[in-house]
Amino acid sequence: MKRTFTAALAGVVLLLCVAATSAMAAPLKVFACVPEWASLVKTIGGDRIGTVTLATSAHENPDNLKPTPGLIAALAEADLLLCTGIGLEDEWLPSLMERANNPKVAKGKPGYFMAGEYAKVIEEHNPGEHGTAEQGAEEEVHPHVQGDPNNVRLIAGQLAKRLIQLDPEGKDTYAERTKAFNSQLTAVTKELLAKAAPLKGVNIVVQHDHSTYLFNWLGIRTAAIVEPEPNVAPGPDRLAKIIADVPKQKMRFVIYAAYEDPAPSRYVAQNAKIPLVKIPFTVGGTPESTDLITFYKDSVRRLLDGRAGRERT
Repeated sequence: MKRTFTAALAGVVLLLCVAATSAMAAPLKVFACVPEWASLVKTIGGDRIGTVTLATSAHENPDNLKPTPGLIAALAEADLLLCTGIGLEDEWLPSLMERANNPKVAKGKPGYFMAGEYAKVIEEHNPGEHGTAEQGAEEEVHPHVQGDPNNVRLIAGQLAKRLIQLDPEGKDTYAERTKAFNSQLTAVTKELLAKAAPLKGVNIVVQHDHSTYLFNWLGIRTAAIVEPEPNVAPGPDRLAKIIADVPKQKMRFVIYAAYEDPAPSRYVAQNAKIPLVKIPFTVGGTPESTDLITFYKDSVRRLLDGRAGRERT
């Protein structure tokens, strides 16, 4: 009888140990504000990342999110809040966090991660940009840091450290996967810079000033901005001036982001007789941009097509 009781007790203890281990190793629940960080955390986290709730898609303007009950519920259960910060989500994230009331992702907690804090932030317009004083005041800080792979490499390293803090048992997984990703990213971006050499110094028209990091990385110059302010339609006088300036400044093509209505950019392209090019802007913006690596590849490919006179929409 004593042996039976001892065996039973040992079995119970074993089950409790297994349950405790399973609980500690539960996949992390992530709430990502934008697609680039959702992609990054999946890449470096692998199977240790569970549910990833994405607040905005590549076909939505990240400035204009409307909180929904589903997003509030997902943030309330998240182990990690993963956003850009530096002003990008200011219009909606504070309200969403207040309504979710999740202490794990409160500011200052390990579950609160703003990628922009670890990036080299651009605070001025692209060198060579011919904007008005009004345009220059449009943004004090450019928030879309994912355009420069050097920023993503820095952020990946810091994100791995945070994931290890939240999930110490996954230390080896996070370290190995981050090393592999950064190694691949370094090789790919070196290759892409060589391919993109014809883009250096090229003047272009953009619908909105959203890709400064991408253009700075490649040496492209933004010579005109179609929208006078974000999400404000240009008037006929502005469009006419940009069209007239295209040959004067040798602007080669017009670009718009996947989430934008291309109508004003198309008007400029058709009347100035230069190509119109859609860029993914982030992961998922085009069918070819399925992760961060392919995002850079497709962005360069499309920009080179525009440089060669080919339209990409």
